[in-house]
Amino acid sequence: MAGRLKPFDVDRQTKPGKYADGGGLYLIVTGPTSKSWSYRFWKDGKERWHGLGSLKDVSLKDARLARDAARLRVKGDRSTAGVDIVQERRQAREEAKAVEAKVVLPTFEECAEVYIRTNWSTWSEKHRDQWPSSLKRYAYGHVTVHGFRSTFATWAEECTDYPDGVREAALAHKYKSETTAAYQRGQKLEKRRALMKDWAAFLSGASVADLDDRRTA
Repeated sequence: MAGRLKPFDVDRQTKPGKYADGGGLYLIVTGPTSKSWSYRFWKDGKERWHGLGSLKDVSLKDARLARDAARLRVKGDRSTAGVDIVQERRQAREEAKAVEAKVVLPTFEECAEVYIRTNWSTWSEKHRDQWPSSLKRYAYGHVTVHGFRSTFATWAEECTDYPDGVREAALAHKYKSETTAAYQRGQKLEKRRALMKDWAAFLSGASVADLDDRRTA
């Protein structure tokens, strides 16, 4: 494929390699069904490759537009200095990791104790006697991380409208592409915060009476 790429050539090319479209845009083929776009540039004497997405999600036309936008950011203009967009992405990834590291979720026991204190005055003597002792005997120390992940996944899927990607990111499921993983963490951070707030509200808002009814049903 000499010169600018053509949509037909892009679709039918399966031989692994890097195919230039011009202006720094390359089609990266690693297999028959694995193709992606990348913008090649030089910054401070160093060669950089900036991923622009999978061919499944980004057409040739959109890849060219993305390349043009990336090139403008790298070169800058009279009012704005050029930036190393690869380093910028790496920094965003590290910042997202730092934010995630600061998020400390309460344990099941802590959530339960807060709920008990909050609702103590509204419970009957039966609930006051049974719930704290039952939790200590059957739940505290027995609820595993895997169990929480499974419970969270079921709740998020059946009781919320959050997209699959947000739920998967909250569960820390790994993406095959490191680039995709970095973008997912950065772009979905606010949505994940909202999801976890809803999860916390769900945990603290469960009805003791309802749980009793389910156990004895």
